[in-house]
Amino acid sequence: MTSEPTSVVQEYFARIRARDISIVDLFDDHATLIGLGTTRSGRDAIREFYLDVIERAGPTPRSVGPLLAHGPRVAAEILIEPAGGQTVHAIDLFVIEESRIRALTYFLCAHGE
Repeated sequence: MTSEPTSVVQEYFARIRARDISIVDLFDDHATLIGLGTTRSGRDAIREFYLDVIERAGPTPRSVGPLLAHGPRVAAEILIEPAGGQTVHAIDLFVIEESRIRALTYFLCAHGE
């Protein structure tokens, strides 16, 4: 069963908010995660990233606006509220292929509220 790209992204954010490490199952085996000057390739490297992020920061992202989709590409503007940290404004750019995240590139900047 094929999911629409926006459905996959919505599920991604639901799992992040739930601090559910099964978020990694949404990624393709050969996916790339790009951000903060690093590239993580493959599901194992991506799992290590999310294990650390979920344990250390416990992020709770919330949408700033609607998802923007064009074919397999989905953009999300979000605010991330890490446990005990400063709110961060982020833009996440997803490429979804065959109901899996093939690539996720994220851009962060400090955001004061």
